[in-house]
Amino acid sequence: MSLNFFNQNTALDRDGKTMVWYLILVNAVMFLFDSRTDALAMFCNKEYFRFWQPLTAGFLHGDFWHLFFNMYSIYLFGTLVAPHIGKMNFLYLYLISALTGNLLFLLLNWGSNSIVVGASGAVFGIMAAAALLEPDRKFTLIFLPFKPLKTTSMVICFAIIEIILQLTNAQAGVAHLAHLGGLVGGYLFIRLGFPKQVVWDIFRKQVRDVPFNEPPKEGPRRTGRVTSAELDALLDKVSRFGINSLSEHELARLRQAREEMRGK
Repeated sequence: MSLNFFNQNTALDRDGKTMVWYLILVNAVMFLFDSRTDALAMFCNKEYFRFWQPLTAGFLHGDFWHLFFNMYSIYLFGTLVAPHIGKMNFLYLYLISALTGNLLFLLLNWGSNSIVVGASGAVFGIMAAAALLEPDRKFTLIFLPFKPLKTTSMVICFAIIEIILQLTNAQAGVAHLAHLGGLVGGYLFIRLGFPKQVVWDIFRKQVRDVPFNEPPKEGPRRTGRVTSAELDALLDKVSRFGINSLSEHELARLRQAREEMRGK
């Protein structure tokens, strides 16, 4: 099963990171020119609720720091996830996670006077995707400066914290259900749409023996013109592991492809 709805043959689509920046830009513009309007924020009161609000609320933020931390998280985890799934599928991941997060909150708070804004559901969905696709990346948290955590450990910790805060109602004014709903949406999107790319899964002991972030070994050396298949493989390696992962021969083939495309 695949969720690759769009052809992603170009290097730009394969890289996917452009969509990360597009989404950050859209959120920033919405923050500058829109301030929690009745039309776009999600109302749980049936008098003001509109069917598009669970989606549009995922692009609104209450204040600068709300926007800043969400956008920083999208950049941090999105740049890990997007190269694996391409830019259009990253957009779907964002939208589906935001939608599942807001719908879960709406379902359990229908009829209340709650108003929801923020991309936090999408952020948690992207975090879940990062755990499945890049489980061994390490992060240093501000409150744990000397103990880097793997992606998996960090996402599990955040999920547990969100569950505790939701059950104890210790942090009023924060939609923890939206965070958890986004986490579930992101997990399902990757697990069902990209099963062959999943490296780690909390519900399975082991998915892959070799870490997905380990660069593949250099393929057989080729001569002559660079074929589209060879170029695709080279660009894929660069987008996932960086230009430094290429051997001298692969770099030479990449330069050759550039010259051939220029017609030299």
